[in-house]
Amino acid sequence: MRKIILTVYLVIIFSGLKAQIAVYRDTLPVYESGIRLLSPWAGGLNYSSFSQIDLDFDGKNDIVAFDKVCTSGGKLRAFLNIGSTGIAKYKHSPEYQDKIPDLKEWALFFDYDLDGKSDIFTYTTGGIKVFKNTSTTSTVSFSLASSLLVSDYNPSGTPNISNIPCNPVGLPGIGDVDGDGDLDILTYSVFGIKIEYHKNMSMELYGNADNLVFKMVDDCWGDMQENSCVVYLSQCPYPKLYNNLINGESSKIAHSGSCIMCIDNDGDGDKDLVLGDVSCTTVEYVDNVGSTSNAHIGDTTKLYPNYPNKGNTTVIKMNSFPCTYNLDVDNDGKKDLLASPNIVAGAENYQSVWYYKNTSSTPTVNFVIQKKNFLQEDMIELGEGAYPVLFDADADGKKDLIVGNLGYYSVNTNISRLAYYRNIGTNTAPSFSLITKDYQGLSSYNLYSMAPTFGDLDNDGDEDLIIGSTNGRVHYFQNLAGIGNPAVFGNYQSNYQNILGSNFVYPQLFDVDKNGTLDLLLGSQNGRISYWKNIGNVALPTFTSQSTFLGNVDVKSYGYSTGYSVPFMFTDAGVTKLIVGSEIGNLYLYDNIDGNILGTYNRVDTTLFKINEGTRSAPCFEDITNDGKRDLLIGNQAGGLAFFNSANIHSVGINQLYDNSNVSIYPNPCNELLNVSINENTYEEHTLKLIDVLGKEVYQTTTYNKTIEINCSNLSKGIYVMMLSSKRDNYLQLITKKIIIN
Repeated sequence: MRKIILTVYLVIIFSGLKAQIAVYRDTLPVYESGIRLLSPWAGGLNYSSFSQIDLDFDGKNDIVAFDKVCTSGGKLRAFLNIGSTGIAKYKHSPEYQDKIPDLKEWALFFDYDLDGKSDIFTYTTGGIKVFKNTSTTSTVSFSLASSLLVSDYNPSGTPNISNIPCNPVGLPGIGDVDGDGDLDILTYSVFGIKIEYHKNMSMELYGNADNLVFKMVDDCWGDMQENSCVVYLSQCPYPKLYNNLINGESSKIAHSGSCIMCIDNDGDGDKDLVLGDVSCTTVEYVDNVGSTSNAHIGDTTKLYPNYPNKGNTTVIKMNSFPCTYNLDVDNDGKKDLLASPNIVAGAENYQSVWYYKNTSSTPTVNFVIQKKNFLQEDMIELGEGAYPVLFDADADGKKDLIVGNLGYYSVNTNISRLAYYRNIGTNTAPSFSLITKDYQGLSSYNLYSMAPTFGDLDNDGDEDLIIGSTNGRVHYFQNLAGIGNPAVFGNYQSNYQNILGSNFVYPQLFDVDKNGTLDLLLGSQNGRISYWKNIGNVALPTFTSQSTFLGNVDVKSYGYSTGYSVPFMFTDAGVTKLIVGSEIGNLYLYDNIDGNILGTYNRVDTTLFKINEGTRSAPCFEDITNDGKRDLLIGNQAGGLAFFNSANIHSVGINQLYDNSNVSIYPNPCNELLNVSINENTYEEHTLKLIDVLGKEVYQTTTYNKTIEINCSNLSKGIYVMMLSSKRDNYLQLITKKIIIN
């Protein structure tokens, strides 16, 4: 009887899925200057920190980049090391990104417990938290090791325990400062000009590096101070005066923002530092002429990495807040140098990852510049912001890719442009080649934040262009080419028809009221959508404002004053729907539009497809491959794109999800906690359900995690069926197992 009930239940599940559309991460070939990009859809990089970790257990360190990307806490991107000795070559591998815990503001990976696996140090309110790397050779996983690192601020007397200060803007220095084998921490004091040295006592107390127990043993490490981009030497008394230390308070917050990189620059065994500051355009190298137990800074330079020879290679100098990272990038066993801004706007963006190779044959480093767009050269990288649309620019019957942006950094400002990637593939197997990053020279009109949309507004058979800009205005360009000819835009009309939205408008031409004429939707910084109805005719449009708050759609998140809504309205099986990009990166889905244009739309989903590719998401949901199913392009504030292919679930088969040996369930029978462990390296979303003998669903969760924990104590005793489902390679895949609760 139980088997019959379960069969009926599965039929109901699959019937309910038939009308849904799923998307899955995919790639299409993209070429620039005749070279195929290795990671075209990686999503861009702007203001990133860099660390290394072996994600695929092949013995080579991969790279994780944590991009500050505007205001939503940052975005981590993973790149697998596919290079050989002396070769720096990495490929974007998004399947690993969702195996890493949610991180905010900054992240640095270091192996604190010396088990050969990089752990995570990241920001938390008040300071630093740490995740331990618990990965096995079959899966990447982490567990929380410390929710807030604390230190004893009175090491010679009554313990005074408080947080190790670090704010969301800065980066602490993490390294074995005293040479005893465990990781210590250097961080700026709350006064913001001196560096505190927090010694890890794990080796002294336990004889191993497994613990995170700190004492603040020096409140003026190196006898130096840094203020307003100037390092002052010999500033602190010796011996240290611990009675001047700050009383422990869990609410201590560090100063405005600095980054510290520990490095043994001269090979003498002690730690030198490279410092960056939020107000500085260069880094500051400070040379430690002391020892591991008594640091003393004896020299400094802003010309790094030119030290001690101060003029050999390109100086690290960026518009704002450069920071540095010491990694073996090219697999030659010597640590190289990466530099990138640590600011959320107003700095280098499309050339913001500077790679210096360590060419030294001695313990003393010698960094020589190699390129300023490391990793970025292998992806679609459009500076800051990316607003994709599909448009047949060359009139060959295939959809090309046009992408607007906020701008490419140039001499203290951003220059906005449209990039044109021509479809050089076929209608069913598209591939794109960059023709120009300034399509038809439209940057000469000096429009800031260029967001395009296309439509035939004059009924002459070719599509015209409207561009939204930062001042809330839209601008019109008529396509003068005629039917069957490559587009030629002219007859520019600034502030077209006096249409005005909120700041940073993102337009879409769409026949909202289905009367045969194109209307205009405007997303904006305020998170809402305005609707301008076309009351003219197919050849002579006239737009009039109908609503500044269409459908009561608002994608501002809690705590945000802005939302950066980017609309994409479309028709699905005759029904009008709306996808909206947002500042936090989520995609929102609305329906109940037809017959209710000026009413309140129904918000169906706030995390559509469970995808977040980074802040200020800009969706384009069109059928690129001409298979009758819509595909998804997403732009983001980092100036990159992601591509997701589509599949109708009812048109695919059902396969076994995993070999039973790859799914572990324990303990079974269970009376407290049931653990489900999936030993797979694939990237996919899993849905787990528990069904009782009557076919009633008693538990459900959807997650990317490879370990799922279920509290069995809340369930009645008896027999249940566990269903674990996933979609892979265009198949809905399923496994069922019997669970006993006692």
